[in-house]
Amino acid sequence: ISADDNYIVIIWDITNNYSIKYQINTQYILFIYSCLLVFPLNNNDNYIITSTYSISEDNNKSATKIYSLNNGKFIKYINDTNNYKIYYLLSWYNKKNNNYYIIQLANKKIIINNLLENKLYSELIHQPEDNHYCGFIYNIDNNDYLCSSSNNGFINIWDLYKKNIFKIININNCHLFGVIPWNNKYIIVADFNHECFKIINLENKKITDIEKKHHDKVICLKKIYHPKYGESLLSAANDNTIKLWSIN
Repeated sequence: ISADDNYIVIIWDITNNYSIKYQINTQYILFIYSCLLVFPLNNNDNYIITSTYSISEDNNKSATKIYSLNNGKFIKYINDTNNYKIYYLLSWYNKKNNNYYIIQLANKKIIINNLLENKLYSELIHQPEDNHYCGFIYNIDNNDYLCSSSNNGFINIWDLYKKNIFKIININNCHLFGVIPWNNKYIIVADFNHECFKIINLENKKITDIEKKHHDKVICLKKIYHPKYGESLLSAANDNTIKLWSIN
């Protein structure tokens, strides 16, 4: 799944010579920061989720939308999401109640809605709040946690079952974009302002700055397995440069 500046979401069939399966005109009026594919177990349908940066009274222009992956047709809006700028989407399966949820990292809060029902699971807020640009879900001792990065330099970790804050890491004077798990002990976060990325020890909150190598804002990080270098980090900057790093 990918999205472009014309507010089109494209579904690619990577098993069929990368052919295009669907092109969906979302009819949004501002950028699509995130989109998502969801594959629920024991369900006849799979889903395409889209969201946008725009706020509007018109749901069609701004709300988070759910489409069918089976036929590409629109299914529904997620309630009240037209009132928030949505920067990042995650899918979460709640093992305790057997429900699927869409986690929306937004301006000033994180919104968690039921995928198939019009029900709000939680709104996560912890002051001081700002824009939440990225996040991931991880599991420790059979408990699910959400780790999110924000514009004001905070890494917040939430207990998704208790719906409360579990751990806070404050990286002063930083504008944090992408964040990824490296292993059970470390995460890596993109520091937009300082054109670099940081490695954070989740146990003792120690922060290691990686020497500035990009010449523009770092906006995205991905962990990959390289056939020669093994586990490696890809970082992308606002000047369209992508760099490969060995993290030991």
